[in-house]
Amino acid sequence: MATVYALIIFIAAAIFSFALTPLFIDIFKSSGRLVKNYKGQMIPQGIGLMFPIYLLLWYALLSLLDNGYLRQALPIQFAVTTVCFIGFIDDMLGTRDVLGLKGHFKSLLRGRLTTGAVKAIVGLSVAFVISLSLTSNNVEVIVNTLIIALFTNFFNLLDLRPGRAIKVYIIAFLAILIGLIATDKSAVILPFIPLAGFIIGYMPYDLKARSMMGDAGSNVLGISIGFLAASAFSWPVKIAILAFLIGIHIFTEKYSLTELIEKNSLLNFLDNLGRS
Repeated sequence: MATVYALIIFIAAAIFSFALTPLFIDIFKSSGRLVKNYKGQMIPQGIGLMFPIYLLLWYALLSLLDNGYLRQALPIQFAVTTVCFIGFIDDMLGTRDVLGLKGHFKSLLRGRLTTGAVKAIVGLSVAFVISLSLTSNNVEVIVNTLIIALFTNFFNLLDLRPGRAIKVYIIAFLAILIGLIATDKSAVILPFIPLAGFIIGYMPYDLKARSMMGDAGSNVLGISIGFLAASAFSWPVKIAILAFLIGIHIFTEKYSLTELIEKNSLLNFLDNLGRS
């Protein structure tokens, strides 16, 4: 019964998102909030702002049907709204003369505050607050904080081509779902189902380069996956995930993730799938 309920919620959320996304795109277009994408086309950026708005509406509705739902929903809503807001600030006010976490913190040490540094500091703070709500073990709090914060930034790094970040989100979400089902913890993922539906409903617009979700959207994808991973997995799995995230961040400080994908035939095929 829970599976059917979750599937209904997912499908309804996807339809809702697909139907309303053009309205948000029109808002950005009419106000001239357009930027060049990787092909030089002028399209709206920051459309991911709609994710926490959709989520709040759905959580309010679902909480009316089930009072206990609100307790699970509030931490997710807090996390998603906060990182989306700070990501949207970076989308609207950020410059690209400083890149990478290392670059932003170097700039901060020189006395110049960038929107990227603000985004990193707020993201780390949100990750810490979430981690404190999950466990009282100090070491685990640190590990969870790093997993959540690095996942959030990892999806920022991915969101350089249409649909790329969402494809990785789908793979990560399904992998976590399978892991939870295998360990009989599938209930953990239920509050994240509406958000997954919204992201899938938005995906066609991102994939066809009609809009960019921006850091406002990629932050939401990243923190939700990080939240799930920190909530669901055992200690050894978390250490493995953290090692991967640290490794990929060290790699991207020196090398281009896009170039790596383009040089690998399988990754390049998956990256381009559905784009043309």
